[in-house]
Order: sequence, then structure tokens, then C-alpha cells
Amino acid sequence: MSSTRIEQLIADAQAAFDQRPVEIESGLDINDAAVLQLRKGCRLLAGAEALHEEEYYTLVIEASFVAIERTVEFRLLERGTLNPADLPGTHPGVYREAASVGIFSEATAEDLADLWRDHRAKTYYQDGLATAHRAKQMYALATEVHAFITGRSSQSHECLCNPQE
Repeated sequence: MSSTRIEQLIADAQAAFDQRPVEIESGLDINDAAVLQLRKGCRLLAGAEALHEEEYYTLVIEASFVAIERTVEFRLLERGTLNPADLPGTHPGVYREAASVGIFSEATAEDLADLWRDHRAKTYYQDGLATAHRAKQMYALATEVHAFITGRSSQSHECLCNPQE
């Protein structure tokens, strides 16, 4: 591996993003920004479940946090409180916005922001260690938030997760 090779791979990756998308992930080839966020949440949860089985706990924790955020963004867009260009640019900002429009209580939003700040960042960037139990609990939380939000949506039928029984 050389710096020349890395530079070429960066250029190749940039070109891939600049090209018109083909072979789009199943379920994500849609024009509705809200449903796109919902389905990204669905895919993140499915990925987290598969990764947990493979014992990739750091990735499960990361995917669970991101699934929560994509699901919240779905609801913000669906309700028309934000447009795609105005989505919160920070992780805690997603939780604050959710509380400001009543998706969560202020206390729940603060708890989610604290969880993210105190444990997600620590697990991902610092000395926190991912464990099976922590990953399992984060996945359970993300799954419940996803179900809570989609259960209050008129577009719950757009969810790609297991059909509701």
C-alpha cells in the first residue's frame, strides 16, 4: 500500500459518489425524504441484529444510536416540522428537536442525549468497551424507539422491519 494507492482509492470513492446511483439497496430507492430516513432506521436495526449475532458489539451500539436518530428524523420530516436541508446537524440536536415537537418528553430527550454523550462516544472513541450486554440493551432501546415512533405514524406501513402482528 502506498500513498499513491490511497490517493487513487480516494478519487475512486469520490467518483462513485459523484455518479448516478445504480444497484441501490433494496427498499431505499424512493423519493420521499421522510420514508428514506425511516427505512434507513429499519436497515440499521436489521444490521445491528446481524452484527450482534457475530459479536461485533461496538458496531451494534453505533448502529443502534444511528437507528434511533434516523427514526426520529423520519418523524420530524413526516410531521413537516423540518425539511431535509434543516435536519439537526448534531446527535444531541436530534433529541432536542424531538422533544421540542413532542416526540419525546424533555426528560426522555435529555436521557437519550446523555446516553449518547456519556456512552456512545466513550465506546466508539475512548476507553469504553463494548460488551454483549451493552449491545443487547442498546439494540432493545433502538428497537423500542423505532416501534414507538412508527406506531404513531400514518406511514407505518412503509417500515421495512418485521410486519406488525
